[in-house]
Amino acid sequence: MGGGITGAAVARDAAGRGLSAALVEREDWGSGTSWRSSKLIHGGLRYLQTGDVGLVFESLSERGRLMRLAPHLVWPAEFLFAAYRGRGFPRWILELGLTAYEALALGRLRNFRRRLSREEVVALEPPLASADLLGGSAYGDGRTDDARLTLENVLDAAALGAVALSRVEVLGMLRGGSGRLCGAQVRDRETGRELEIRARVVVNAAGPWVDEVRRRDDAGAGAWLRLAKGVHLSFPAARLPLSRTVAFPSTDGRMLFAIPDGPATLFGTTDTDYAGSLDDVAAEAQDVDYLLDQAARTFPGAGLARSDVLATFAGLRPLLREPGKRVEDTSRREAIRVSASGLVTVTGGKLTTHRRMAARTMDRAAALLASHGVTVPPSPTKERPFPGAPDVPMEEFIRVLGARAVSLCPGLDERTVGHLAWRYGTSATDVLELAAEGPGLGRPLCPGLPDIEAEIVFAARREDARSLCDALIRRTHLFWQGPRQGEVCLERASRLLAGELAWDEKRRREDIADYEKELARSRRFTTPQTPSR
Repeated sequence: MGGGITGAAVARDAAGRGLSAALVEREDWGSGTSWRSSKLIHGGLRYLQTGDVGLVFESLSERGRLMRLAPHLVWPAEFLFAAYRGRGFPRWILELGLTAYEALALGRLRNFRRRLSREEVVALEPPLASADLLGGSAYGDGRTDDARLTLENVLDAAALGAVALSRVEVLGMLRGGSGRLCGAQVRDRETGRELEIRARVVVNAAGPWVDEVRRRDDAGAGAWLRLAKGVHLSFPAARLPLSRTVAFPSTDGRMLFAIPDGPATLFGTTDTDYAGSLDDVAAEAQDVDYLLDQAARTFPGAGLARSDVLATFAGLRPLLREPGKRVEDTSRREAIRVSASGLVTVTGGKLTTHRRMAARTMDRAAALLASHGVTVPPSPTKERPFPGAPDVPMEEFIRVLGARAVSLCPGLDERTVGHLAWRYGTSATDVLELAAEGPGLGRPLCPGLPDIEAEIVFAARREDARSLCDALIRRTHLFWQGPRQGEVCLERASRLLAGELAWDEKRRREDIADYEKELARSRRFTTPQTPSR
């Protein structure tokens, strides 16, 4: 249960071991938390400060593996860590930490690390110029497209034989005569149809909703989770122009990131306790003001204000409770537990380590299956490429794709071809073929951006997108990258989806209204009245 990165990876691992698996998700794939990350695949430099060397080593190992198995979705990038007078730790500690970080990576990433003077930092990233900047260090780490990494886990699980059902919610658990779980009662939210899914093992990978699912197994189950809200802002790249990801200490000791991503720059994230509605998480005014204050201190010349915020999004980290610790010090390690009735619950963890976390979860499930006489082989995912992974280096793949584009869609420019290659990998050829099908499908969705109309059709036809929110937030990223968050292409995208999904005009208008609700949530910080936490 749960179609975020963890549940999708568990289904992929189970199907890869030859097991019959069903994955159910109440909304769209990755819609709860998994698309709301900082889009980084990294070891977690700050975990060295807390002494969790094992987690850093594991994360760096998985970072290298993902770069090899999903090169179109996880790629190496240069980061710049800015050092300041009066905040963060001394430069010698930074250098010591980066040396250890590089050593733990065991040479899995090309060596970017170099110490930089203040003048060198400003020459590389002029917006960092400030009175208290001391210098910095450049180092290598990883970037990703979190929503599509989740989706490709789902697609690969289905290719391996799993049944993957979105818009299906769990109503309750099924029990055998011994009281052990033997499946779940679910309901299709689009048709209202209810059905039973029988299973020898039930896995709860519902992220922030883990405790809710546990209580459907045991009404008296206590809370395991401590929910931490992480808020990101996006700015037009012209307002905060960066050529590499910048990591820097906040004034209260946290590590923040400014991340260039095409037409936008992401900025975040917060890390605060959360006790509100799980279905209505948003950036409130105080969250935005905190991040803008940190931006003003780090990029003073940019003069960033509320009016510059292109979009906001907020997600919840499902952390295991550790009494006495601050939320920012709570471990990011996963926890896997089995209830008396056999419910396997997995929570915590990091986007970077999702594959290993899923393999460990299935190892626990395998022990339960052994009692049914089922022998489960080891996980195959250590060496299994993701569905869109090219079998040649990305540079060579892009050249081949460009030649294909010339014959299929001669009007597409090199920027669009590169965009399709990095988003879809080998499936980019299928998008090109769709673009060649009908008039206009090769046109940009938004002026100045490389996203094309064929991507909306492809999302509906091949990637289980069933709403504008799916298509514009998670299949493409116009929600936080595009002008006015994609409003300029809303009508055209809606009509393309309606044609694929057989919507009537009433249904089409309802879907536009749903997307507008997400826009309102993203812009809630601009209104004087905000819900309490």
